[in-house]
Amino acid sequence: MAQPVVFTEVFPIDVASLPKLSTYKLIISGNGDITTIGGKLSYRLRAKFGGRWVWTSNHLLTDSPNSEIMSVVQELWKEQPEIFKYLQGVQPDNWTPTPQAQADFVARGLVADLHKNIQSILAQNAEDIGNARVERIYTTRGWVVDSNPAISISITSRLIYKQDLKEYITSNKQRDLKEAINGLWVAEKSGTLKGEIVDLAGVLKDERNQLLHLTQREEMQDLISSAPDDELVVWVLAGRNEYKYIASALRIILRTEDLKRFRINPKQALNTLQIEPKNRAQLIKSISDLLKEKGYVNNAYNSSSHSKLFSTSQEFSPMLRFGNGQIRKFDGKTLLNDLRFCGVFNKNVNLTNGNVQVGIVNALTKDASANFITELQAQLAPIGFRVNLIGEQFTKNVSRSNLEQAINILEANSPDILLGLFPDEYSDDEEDWGSYHHFKSLTVGRGISSQVINRGTLTKKYALGNIVLGILGKTGNIPFVLAEPLPYADLVVGIDIARERKKRLAGSINATAIARIYFNNGDFLRYVIHDAPLEGETIPENVLQALFPANEFGGKRVVIHRDGYFRGQESDSLKSWAKHLGAEFHLVEVIKSGAPRLYKTESKQIQRPDKGDVFKLSPTEAFVVSSPPPFSGATPLPLRIRTQKPFDIDRAVHSVLSLTILHYGSLLPPRLPVTIHYSDRIAYLALRGIKPKNLDGFIPFWL
Repeated sequence: MAQPVVFTEVFPIDVASLPKLSTYKLIISGNGDITTIGGKLSYRLRAKFGGRWVWTSNHLLTDSPNSEIMSVVQELWKEQPEIFKYLQGVQPDNWTPTPQAQADFVARGLVADLHKNIQSILAQNAEDIGNARVERIYTTRGWVVDSNPAISISITSRLIYKQDLKEYITSNKQRDLKEAINGLWVAEKSGTLKGEIVDLAGVLKDERNQLLHLTQREEMQDLISSAPDDELVVWVLAGRNEYKYIASALRIILRTEDLKRFRINPKQALNTLQIEPKNRAQLIKSISDLLKEKGYVNNAYNSSSHSKLFSTSQEFSPMLRFGNGQIRKFDGKTLLNDLRFCGVFNKNVNLTNGNVQVGIVNALTKDASANFITELQAQLAPIGFRVNLIGEQFTKNVSRSNLEQAINILEANSPDILLGLFPDEYSDDEEDWGSYHHFKSLTVGRGISSQVINRGTLTKKYALGNIVLGILGKTGNIPFVLAEPLPYADLVVGIDIARERKKRLAGSINATAIARIYFNNGDFLRYVIHDAPLEGETIPENVLQALFPANEFGGKRVVIHRDGYFRGQESDSLKSWAKHLGAEFHLVEVIKSGAPRLYKTESKQIQRPDKGDVFKLSPTEAFVVSSPPPFSGATPLPLRIRTQKPFDIDRAVHSVLSLTILHYGSLLPPRLPVTIHYSDRIAYLALRGIKPKNLDGFIPFWL
């Protein structure tokens, strides 16, 4: 039987087909943001002179050089002085475009010529669901693969409300206007910009001249010119910048949290948004064929023609060690049975004879809790744990005061864990506090382990399995570890900043830095939280040193997983600190978004790839399928893994994949390694004051 072939949505560029490129450099003074200036300038030059103008690698690239660039700069000095006052000049440069710059020129420049053709292909795959329409959109991005330029072509889905923003505002005149529109996500009708409405700017009567002066696109100018004076103008936050738009220029993008408000069936929406691998691959083929006809790209990278760039799931066979040293292959479907047969790897010695003292705060019914406890006892007993119910407090109201009173009573009985049985809660606003937040605030803050169970999960078998695992982990037990320790590390650490975006300003408000420390077999050692507020997204040098104390990390080989990119001087600071400690710090960035997808062909059928399939761009970068989604029709979104020499990408990928199978909160392995899994949840809770009173502990409170 033929071996499966793994392929990507990444295509090598035919460099010989590229036009001759001219390059320019910008002369920037003071604190000018060269990235913002370069991006905006390239957009204006395309509109003014035609041709392709692309900002990349701190240079302007074009196939249509022009000697009148400074005339455009002079216009921008007048129109947008706050941004362009730092731009002193633009000069021709003899810089030779790098493979990354060549890739960006194709992705952002040449592909733009085919935009209408591509949209026509995707429009045939749009679908209606009630008040909304699912649209397919494409993105292209430049990459460097094996030192050569390449581009990815990716398809995503979005749910568009059938009323545009102007029509929606008109139909909601009875509501407070700001309340009705602030926080909505919107997209241009005639462009690619999308972002969040953050405020009202006024009415068009007062804004028309400025808007006409700023936009260079004819379709947008026509729309602004023909709109009535009383049409609303809104501020849209896109990335780090805010833009003014008239309401009729924008369409509403619906997110999951918007579905109830806009009366969309969530299940139907989810099913329609997903694209099966074979259909997704066919869409991408149709688009890539357009680029191939132009001679821009060749066939996509695949494991048959570029075998050295791929490794497959067959090379990753995760094995776990349970109680009494017994080893089993990881399988979420048999995990509970493995625990029953083998026992846990390490039982918390503070649990006398395996007795788990459980207290319950019950906001449901007595029968609900009785049945649940019976099921819980039946599940935990074969694993070697006895559930002792030390008390149950009933409350019809899940207000904070009622929950606090119940917890106070139960705390006196020294519970190992408190369970909250609450009604299902739904909210359109993620800022709303409900029973979950009150319960967690009152328990985590006191150092009491806790688990929230909503009515909807009480009778679901898979949910009960997750709850069993969570209780084992939260009461200080180690259910299982890796069968073989990582041979290249003594410790594995995940670091992140718990941060929250500012509502109207660039940057973020950050609360804490957290490190989660594991032994090389995945046994959880402890967490450390730095509790002083941090500005920006960079962890300061003194904080990094506090997270990696000399007595614990001196002379050690340490793999460090960063949730996202190492920012600012973080990488240099860690290397310097490692040298001071006589240690080896191997830095690994785990980037959750932006990686193109992988696919598998087996028996001539296109399928989703397997956990452990890898596409290697270089010795220090790869796309990794870390965990397939639970929905059979969905195509997994890989992680992008980056490391630094001498730590090679194979070991970096192995460390990430290995740590994904050690989550004690779910039978299904998470997409991220446990070193950084739930970073978003920890951030969300910490920024709302929900964090343990002990900033250094060994119980994973975030499970």
